Amino acid sequence: MEQRDVRIGSGAIAQVTSVAKDLGARRILLVCGRTSFEASGAARVVPDLERDARVHRWSDFEPNPNASDLIRGLEVMATVQPDLVLGVGGGSTMDMAKLLCAFDGITDLDDLTKAITVGDRVTRRNKHLVLAPTTSGSGSEATHFAVVYIDSNKYSVGGPALLPDTVILDPDLTVTSTAYQRATSAIDAVAQAIESLWAVRATQESRRFATDALGHLLQAIEPYVSEPDEASATAMAIGSNLAGRAIDISRTTGAHALSYALTKQYGVSHGHAVALTLGAFIEAHSEATPEELHPAVEPQAHRAAMEQVLGLFDTAEAATARHRFSKLLQRIGLSPGLESVGAGDEGAIADLAASVNHERLDNNPITLDQSGLMSILQRSRGASEGVEVNEQ
Repeated sequence: MEQRDVRIGSGAIAQVTSVAKDLGARRILLVCGRTSFEASGAARVVPDLERDARVHRWSDFEPNPNASDLIRGLEVMATVQPDLVLGVGGGSTMDMAKLLCAFDGITDLDDLTKAITVGDRVTRRNKHLVLAPTTSGSGSEATHFAVVYIDSNKYSVGGPALLPDTVILDPDLTVTSTAYQRATSAIDAVAQAIESLWAVRATQESRRFATDALGHLLQAIEPYVSEPDEASATAMAIGSNLAGRAIDISRTTGAHALSYALTKQYGVSHGHAVALTLGAFIEAHSEATPEELHPAVEPQAHRAAMEQVLGLFDTAEAATARHRFSKLLQRIGLSPGLESVGAGDEGAIADLAASVNHERLDNNPITLDQSGLMSILQRSRGASEGVEVNEQ
C-alpha cells in the first residue's frame, strides 16, 4: 500500500480548500475534535471551504470511538450524503473519519456490530477521504486500519480503502496543545518506530520507515515538548507520519498490547501508557535467547534490530538503554514506572496481565505467556533508578 498525496509545511491546512475543490466535493462532512479544532487554528479554513461546498461539522463522539458513537456518525452520513469526509484532529478523530467511510450505508447498530466483528477488509469506499492531524503521534493518517470498541472489546478495522486520498501535515496545528499532550503523543510515535524495528511482521521497508522516523523524532522531541518552534514541530510531524507508515506494515507489539488496559483502568493517556512498559520490553528483548524468540523471528535479524535500538540510547547495554529511556520520559514530563500511575502492586500487575488479548501479542518478537507478561510488568514497576550508568 503506497502513501498517497501528502502536503507538508507550515500553514499547509490552507490547502484543504484546493484539495476539496480538486476532488469535486460539494458536500463535506467535517469530523473534528470538540475543542482541538478551534484550539489548533484549523477552524480558520471553514469559511474558505464554505465558499465552494456545504460543510457539516460533526464531533459527537468520545476518544477511543465505540460502536454507539459510530452509528450516530453513520446516521449523520446518511443525512448529509457528503462527497468528502474531512478528518481534522488526533488519532481518535482520524480513526472515526476512516470508520465512517468503511461502514457508510449502515444505520442499524446490530448490523454495524456484525460488520465490525466479521472483520472483512475494507477494499472500497464511496467517499473521498482527507486527513489532517492536529497531534504528532498517532500516525493514523498513514495507516490502513482504525480502532473501534464494542463494549470493552477492541476491534481493528482494516483495508486499503482506509488510506486517505490526501494527507495534510501542518506542524502549526500541533503546537497549541499542552506540554503533556505533546509529550504523550510524541512518545507514542517513538514507541511505534521502535516496535516496528523488532516486530515479527517487520520488513526491510518498515524498518527503513522506522529508522527514518526515529532520526526525526529523537532529535526533536525534547524541544518540541518544552518550547516548540517550526523546526521541531515539522520534524515531529514528519517523524510521526513515517512511524505511522512503519506500523502500517509491521503493526505494533507488546507495549501497545498492554497499553489499552492501562488507559481504560487507570486513565493514563495512550502514549504515556505505551511508554510505561516500553523500557522493560527494550531490556527483555535485548536479553532474549534464540530459544525465547517467536518461531517466525530469525535470531540474527532480531539481534541486529536490538543493536539498533540500543544504539538509539548510545549504549550496548540493555539495562542502560532502559534507564536512559526512563530519563527521557522524565525530561519530557512523563512519569516512568507503573507505580507512578497507581498500577504497581501485585494485584494490579496480575489484572493487567490477565486483560491482554493474547492474539495481539503474536507480533511480539519474544513469545510471552502469562508468566512472561508478569515479568515485563514487574520490571516496569519503577523508573529503573537503581541502574548504574556511565553518563558522559
